[in-house]
Amino acid sequence: MSRLQPTPAVIKRLFALSGNRCAYPECHEKIVDEHGTVIGEICHIEAAEEGGERYNVNSNDEYRRSFENLILMCSNHHKKTDNIIVYDAVKLRQFKVQHESQNNNLYQVSDEIINQSIKNLMKQENLNSGSGSQFNNLATNQNIGTQIGIQNNFHNTSKDALSIDGIRHINQNFKNIIDTIKREAAEPTKEVIDFRDEYKQRLPRTVYSIPVKFLKFRKNNGRIIADVESYEKEHNCVLNEEVEETQNLLRIFLLSNDKEKNEELKKSLSKNSQQQPAIITCDGFLINGNRRKMALEELFNSSNQDSQFEMMRVVVLPDDVTELEVQKIENRYQLQSEGKSEYQGLNRAIKIKRNIENGFSLEAQLKDDPNYYDLGKKEFEKKVKEFEKNFLKPLECVDRYLDTFSRKGMYNTISESVNDKEGRWQAFIDYSNFVLSTFHNKSKMTELKIKENEVGNIENAVFKIIRKRSLSVQGTDMGKVHDFVRKLPKYLVNEEAKKHILEIKNVPEDISENLKFDKVGNKLSEREIDEKWGADNRERILGNLIQAYRHVNNQQER
Repeated sequence: MSRLQPTPAVIKRLFALSGNRCAYPECHEKIVDEHGTVIGEICHIEAAEEGGERYNVNSNDEYRRSFENLILMCSNHHKKTDNIIVYDAVKLRQFKVQHESQNNNLYQVSDEIINQSIKNLMKQENLNSGSGSQFNNLATNQNIGTQIGIQNNFHNTSKDALSIDGIRHINQNFKNIIDTIKREAAEPTKEVIDFRDEYKQRLPRTVYSIPVKFLKFRKNNGRIIADVESYEKEHNCVLNEEVEETQNLLRIFLLSNDKEKNEELKKSLSKNSQQQPAIITCDGFLINGNRRKMALEELFNSSNQDSQFEMMRVVVLPDDVTELEVQKIENRYQLQSEGKSEYQGLNRAIKIKRNIENGFSLEAQLKDDPNYYDLGKKEFEKKVKEFEKNFLKPLECVDRYLDTFSRKGMYNTISESVNDKEGRWQAFIDYSNFVLSTFHNKSKMTELKIKENEVGNIENAVFKIIRKRSLSVQGTDMGKVHDFVRKLPKYLVNEEAKKHILEIKNVPEDISENLKFDKVGNKLSEREIDEKWGADNRERILGNLIQAYRHVNNQQER
């Protein structure tokens, strides 16, 4: 199938949010020059046709021609980003979001410029590369002025609503189903939700009753974001939340995330029914209430399809909701912890970071939290630093750890669930604190007698100790991994102990490929590979740790 042309409304919106600049960072090349000549190019993030750069087989033609998949660049950077190893789809989306969020003043283009850009782009040779855009004569036959323009299509939304990706993509088929089956719920039929300024103004929205089976899990759910990103990385794919296979996978992630809380939730729903309505997009994707859907499904199936568990009370957001607004709603409701499963520290760190990458700064996230929005300047700055210290800085250490073992993005190898007793998130919090207090402090480096050229080797050794997980040795009480990390300065200030710690850097980062499969040829899980790697290197890691431990203890005794 040949590529579908973007609509004139999409092109107009693309230009409006571009600020008339190339989206490549620090590039100031114009898209339309001072004479009204279109000199920039429209590029696909994921190629429009098979064989092109970043083509996604799990996507569809409607998405490929959508606003979310298009980006404006100068010709030089358009060509440069054809290097898909350096510029994958994630990076280009970051370019797009960051660029569009910086342009507060909408760049208005005339129908003449839009038509001119279409004519110019029609002349480009279609190389089936997926980069660049081809338009046929249908484009010039449409009256662009009658299309929905971005200048007046946000119905009193705030400026913040324009700062990321604009209006979210809507699955029209799903929306038609929701519109058809939704029925006004029993009393109370109205609910005020924390959306835009409606909570302050006490503006109620209708509560609807919708069959649970027609509601969808969102993959960009902070509760399971580590599982989702790890799965996509491990299987080299992009999960499409619109297909049933992905919905089943998201359900599994939610089920395994916090089993104790899940059981509590089922008991609560069974006894008291649903108290608060969930919030969904107009096409049925749950912003909050993902766990409630999962619990209601289980109750429905285990109770011989009892009708009391068949429906869910929801508030439906308008069609023009933006991705940033969706993030804000989740951010607000996840912080209301009454009876809800707390976000795992690692998941929350990833979610905070992804929000920042998508234009929702840490400061904005905290200002959006009723616990912090009215703090004084100094107190607020202190809280920002606290979140950086407790979430973002440890996540930076996690990312370096994953890079060390060629596992970029595979966050579930750090901690598999809230109840994972061998989870290593705490070890990274402690190691991050050590890095900030020591490696970034020259006087502390001098005090501990650490040389600059030892820093990388120390980190490599620490990462391998963290990967080992279990430091249990009979007759030696070294504690858990995070206990060792907290005592790291004591090991490094002792020259003999430090020598043994540095020896661990010589342990290989991985096991051979043939050892990653079982007897029948099935690939082992990353957890199983960790265990095999740890077993193969047990003597070299624990042997050196024991020696270091003894030197430190002997020194203390003396």
